[in-house]
Amino acid sequence: MRVYTTDGRSAFRRDDVRFRRDERAEMELVVCRPDRTFQRIAGFGGAFTEAGAHVFAQMPPDEQDRFIALCFGNADAGGNAYTLCRTHIQSCDFALGNYAYVRPFDRALRSFSIERDRRLLLPFIQCGLAANPELELLASPWSPPAFMKTNRMMNGGGRLRRSCYEAWARLLARYVAAYAQEGVRIGRMSVQNEPMARQTWDSCLFEPEEEAEFAARFLRPALDDAGFPDVKLLAWDHNTDRVLDRAEAVLAHPGAAEAVDGIAFHWYAGDHFEQVRAVAEAFPGKELLFTEGCVEFSREGMADATQERKAEQYAHALIGHLEAGAQGFIDWNLLLDERGGPNHVGNFCEAPLMYDREAQKLLVNRSFYYLGHVSRFVRPGARRFLTSRFSSDVECAGFVDAAGGRVLVVLNRTGRAVRFDVAERPWTARVEAPAHGIVTCTWTAEELAPALSS
Repeated sequence: MRVYTTDGRSAFRRDDVRFRRDERAEMELVVCRPDRTFQRIAGFGGAFTEAGAHVFAQMPPDEQDRFIALCFGNADAGGNAYTLCRTHIQSCDFALGNYAYVRPFDRALRSFSIERDRRLLLPFIQCGLAANPELELLASPWSPPAFMKTNRMMNGGGRLRRSCYEAWARLLARYVAAYAQEGVRIGRMSVQNEPMARQTWDSCLFEPEEEAEFAARFLRPALDDAGFPDVKLLAWDHNTDRVLDRAEAVLAHPGAAEAVDGIAFHWYAGDHFEQVRAVAEAFPGKELLFTEGCVEFSREGMADATQERKAEQYAHALIGHLEAGAQGFIDWNLLLDERGGPNHVGNFCEAPLMYDREAQKLLVNRSFYYLGHVSRFVRPGARRFLTSRFSSDVECAGFVDAAGGRVLVVLNRTGRAVRFDVAERPWTARVEAPAHGIVTCTWTAEELAPALSS
């Protein structure tokens, strides 16, 4: 078994450990049952934003190449092998300012243009696709154009005017078509980013019935008519504390269960893993995706929090949501500058990869490696398998691919090393998770065979 370890000392230290046969082992076990599988994994990654694209464009070519290799290169090359990423439709807070794809009052969409995206955002995405042509994209709208909204602004909430439902749906379908012409396929779309958040930046409010009606009667037909029936629609795209309520309300609306393919969610209200698990159990045919989370500098203490604390925030959420039934995990900005921007309303955040403009150097935060402990080893199509742990001192999740390859990820957030046996009965292997460290173990069914004769 190969064991990869990251802590404050170094990243992805490798040790090889032999399995031994131990029929009676029962203490200090992390038990793995690859024969008991659950959800199929869709992928892992981060978000392409105009802010990240702006930073990327300022980097020298060698640092740009390093960034792309870190995000999209495979594990052997030291990359996180991202396979599922997000981007924004029109502007978001991590754009350089508010912008829309049509001029004011143009419901006929005659002025529709993605020229703004062609400057920075699309080339940024295309670099990712060049490194991994199989990369899948989720697109999310933060706000319709101001003239389509009740508050006449892209910022500050407001609602989509009912008389503009059809025009907004057609605009979203035009966006998918325009990106396809640029060689960028949008495979998923959320109906609205954070539909209950009245933000100082780009935002729009939808009640559950409004979101359901817009998805079922306008957006799904518009995408179908434009030739994109395969684009999956995801509802909610907001925090986990209300995800079950929202899923129940949206999917109960006439036609919505057929139009909506899944539920998206964020972490900003805390864990609420139980809510995610309840959605997975209530709606087993719907995709569940974590689509946004980041370390917000505006939150008390987080700007000065240790790299250890920030990395553990990611790993705890990643493992917890996957164990609850999530099929993928998308971090927020793939790249920001050393301040945590740019951001057109001063809503600065940390990203796992940041660029120090003065030093002209890419900064790799510890959270990047913690994300890689899953994304480098768990590929799309793998399934989560049943694990059980002897103590709450460790958090774990296990995965098996179609060829029988096993992956076990174990997080230790305590201040002391924790030793345990990885058990796929009747075989066990001794592993140590260092204090405030994360471990990934990989093995195959064939590799257990030598242990049988030992």
